[in-house]
Amino acid sequence: MNYLPNNRNHTELDHPNWNIIEVSKVDDKIINKLLNKLSLGISDDFFICFESLIKIGEKAKPSIISFIQENEIDLFIKNILFFILQFIERKNANPPFLLKLYNPDFIVRARTIMEFEAKGEKEFLKFLLPLIDDPDDSVRWALIKMLVSLNLTNNPLVRDILESRLDMELNPIIIEKIKEIL
Repeated sequence: MNYLPNNRNHTELDHPNWNIIEVSKVDDKIINKLLNKLSLGISDDFFICFESLIKIGEKAKPSIISFIQENEIDLFIKNILFFILQFIERKNANPPFLLKLYNPDFIVRARTIMEFEAKGEKEFLKFLLPLIDDPDDSVRWALIKMLVSLNLTNNPLVRDILESRLDMELNPIIIEKIKEIL
């Protein structure tokens, strides 16, 4: 029995890796689209663009440098772009947890936040707080739980971010937890 839709281009399916783009075929136009989507902040696209730019590596470096120089971008995004550049140059991550914290898999992101909570680490708050806008409920919940556990909810920046999230939040359990904190 054939479950393929009739309008599908079957020649695409003949190659087992038809959905993988070869780095050699990635051009500046694709890289700039990745940079533009990444610059919009936390979303499903953000995590995929983050991982893609790292995997593209050296080929993306000139476009990233140009993007930073030519655009007015948020400090968070600028820090992420500098991280990607450092990673490309050294092939190691500093801080090493960012590859897990911004992984396209929400389970990896949530677990990374839980690791921060377990270790009692507070110093990387600037990389954690933007995840309050994560598309996945479990990541937002892990972040809120960490903020409470590490007694960070009295921090004015944290309170502002939670307050602004309250207007956008759709999950009733998270809404109640934020209200309880505030």
